[in-house]
Amino acid sequence: MKQVFTRILGIEISFTTKVEDFIKHSGAKITYTKQPLQNEFFIRSNDLLFEQGINDLQITVRDWEGVPCFFNAGERSNLPFDIFSASFYLLSRYEEYLPHVKDIHERFPVKDSIAYKNKFLRSPVVDIWAYRLLDELKLKFPELEYKPKQYRYVSAIDVTTSHCFAHRGIIRSVAGFFYDLGSLKFKRVVQRVKVWFNQQEDTLRQFCNVG
Repeated sequence: MKQVFTRILGIEISFTTKVEDFIKHSGAKITYTKQPLQNEFFIRSNDLLFEQGINDLQITVRDWEGVPCFFNAGERSNLPFDIFSASFYLLSRYEEYLPHVKDIHERFPVKDSIAYKNKFLRSPVVDIWAYRLLDELKLKFPELEYKPKQYRYVSAIDVTTSHCFAHRGIIRSVAGFFYDLGSLKFKRVVQRVKVWFNQQEDTLRQFCNVG
């Protein structure tokens, strides 16, 4: 819940379980429970965030003005679904902790995911939900203070090996040599031999076709 407000929406929040403190607060406030207290912004809670352990949940995905959502909250809730439980479910990859048949790489098969089955795998639904929540909060609390999120791009490159021919072991190196020779890749054969005898530098920058 706090991640949705602070990291995505830039809203500083505090929590209380004391009814008297909540009632005395004059600013924007939200109740996350089964019943609202006053005229605050009310989100009816699902049981997920109050449960112990991992449970197999029956989830029905609905449409919220063109955006998929789940954990229906009913008519009294200011949002039609429990945004906090739904966000937790996706961000924690809850379904991957349930019993499932792994793929050949011992991973959770993407085709078994709720996002794939309901055609929102490539949609940043948690961010969309959060910004729609912000719109609803601004309608109810026009003086609400928040800091717009700044876009930041981080490029990450996964490099599995730093060399093309060196540091690969005798068997693999010899096998690669005969494979290149049999495939008539004579340039690579020459490059291998030069690297082996320290006549040429071996880096991925030097050789583009890794093999």
